[in-house]
Amino acid sequence: MKLPELHLTKKDFDVDWFSGTGAGGQYRNKHMNCCRITHIATGLRATGQSQRDRPGNQSEAFEKLARLVIAHYAAPPEGRRSTNEVIRNYHAERNEVLDKASRKRMPYKAVVEGGDIGPMIEARAEAIRTL
Repeated sequence: MKLPELHLTKKDFDVDWFSGTGAGGQYRNKHMNCCRITHIATGLRATGQSQRDRPGNQSEAFEKLARLVIAHYAAPPEGRRSTNEVIRNYHAERNEVLDKASRKRMPYKAVVEGGDIGPMIEARAEAIRTL
């Protein structure tokens, strides 16, 4: 299977810098040298934080993200799903869970606290089959 030709620029990515946690002491906790890169079109995200310097962490994050983007575009189109897609809305205040595909509504307490999500999954599967 041939992959589509991708032409990506800096505008296709969102790069964030943050301070790391864990081993490494004061240097790691005080410096913003950990990198999080997001591919805007797909919402895929990767981080680099194992190096002590910015260029190393940025390179690590881009390598991880490149593998994720290639795997995403290598998947058949019907198997692809954006990571930003909302499947269900949970509203504790209104005591309601709404499935986006089937438009089925169920009580929040029954689904979340009672674990009775089966009817929602069945309704979603039926809605997808009828598309």
